[in-house]
Amino acid sequence: MTIRLILGFLISFAAAILMGRFYVPWLRKIKAGQEIREVGPNWHKSKAGTPTMGGVMFIVAVTAAVFTAGFFAIENGELGGVYVLVFSLFYGAIGFLDDYEKLRKKQNLGLSARAKFLLQLVAAIALLFLLRLEGYLTPDLYIPFWNVTVTMPEWLYFALAAFIIVGTVNGVNITDGIDGLAAGVSIPVFLCYTAVAFFWGSQYGSLAVFAAGMTGGLLGFSVL
Repeated sequence: MTIRLILGFLISFAAAILMGRFYVPWLRKIKAGQEIREVGPNWHKSKAGTPTMGGVMFIVAVTAAVFTAGFFAIENGELGGVYVLVFSLFYGAIGFLDDYEKLRKKQNLGLSARAKFLLQLVAAIALLFLLRLEGYLTPDLYIPFWNVTVTMPEWLYFALAAFIIVGTVNGVNITDGIDGLAAGVSIPVFLCYTAVAFFWGSQYGSLAVFAAGMTGGLLGFSVL
């Protein structure tokens, strides 16, 4: 599995770099620049015009990694990485729509908070039900360090899990909005996910490839 993880990282990194060579200049050409809120600090205005919708690069990159380096895991029926990828693509589509609305309106506000929250919540619940149906998820809450597992009522577990997913996604959005650091702080997170999936064993091969691909894609995106 080590070779597949390295391949996933390299394929995603290379895809992000190559796509960025053409995609970023195109965004600049069509003036797809970031609008800055008037209520923000003055030094934020220096970021005005920064190309938006750049996340498409690492989304395409990780998709390429999952279906190339992760092909054998998928062929063997290990679809965890594919499910997470589809979930990521859905969230990417929400972000793309939000950015498009900002460009269309020529302001920093895209989709309404209510619309984004509802779309994110629907995506989170759909993923949780899919993972539960496929046997990747159980309503067991593991408490680290104490090595204790608590079996929760399914409705409570799903509500808690959906809340955590939506909260985490919006936490990343806030980080990105502050200083464009979302990719930088996410790289060590996905590197950790890669290591965890690797040590859990080959049955989590496609998840490991997804995490390695995200690491490579985000790194390639960051160096552009």
